[in-house]
Amino acid sequence: MKIFNRIIILSLAVIMVSCGIDDSKKYVLTPDQTLQSYLNKEDIITPEKLSNLLLCKKDSNTYQFIDLRTPHDFAIKHLKNAINIPAKDILDPGNIEVLNQDTKINVFYGYGASDAINSYLILKQLNYKNLRVALGGYDFVDQSILASFGIKTGVYDDEKPRFDFIRLVAAQEGPKFDSIKAPKGYKLNPNVVVKDFDEECPDLN
Repeated sequence: MKIFNRIIILSLAVIMVSCGIDDSKKYVLTPDQTLQSYLNKEDIITPEKLSNLLLCKKDSNTYQFIDLRTPHDFAIKHLKNAINIPAKDILDPGNIEVLNQDTKINVFYGYGASDAINSYLILKQLNYKNLRVALGGYDFVDQSILASFGIKTGVYDDEKPRFDFIRLVAAQEGPKFDSIKAPKGYKLNPNVVVKDFDEECPDLN
């Protein structure tokens, strides 16, 4: 663990030098204090918590997502209502009102967890408030959380099949109404009811 802590501190030092931070930005926390604020996991948004925020709309008015990717990738696809602040512009004075305020909790995400962690460490040392790190990058969130639960419009007509596939497979005709029954002499496997995430929407935090 000590080796890991030293690596993080060294990475933080390299980031600070590479960003060319001027003297007008005064650091409040030491590298050790900044590292400890991350290691205590109070500012970590776990995949379970992220699922609550995205799928259950839990505390959606409290949190806002900060997309650290390039404007090009952000334009292609991003989390709903996310704000695009590329990692290289994280210290731009024009972003202070968004990143350091009392009304919202900012959740950082980028291409991977390291993008969010790097930006978090820099701003945390400057004593910015209400910062959180989402574990995993955008692709993880998109594929493992959003895509896994499919499209849910809540409109029955959007999910109603256009064709009666049971009768097409069985090559039999039947009355066209919603309550479909298996044709005689054709045994169907019973459907397994899988509960939708939104039906229960548990607190996974």
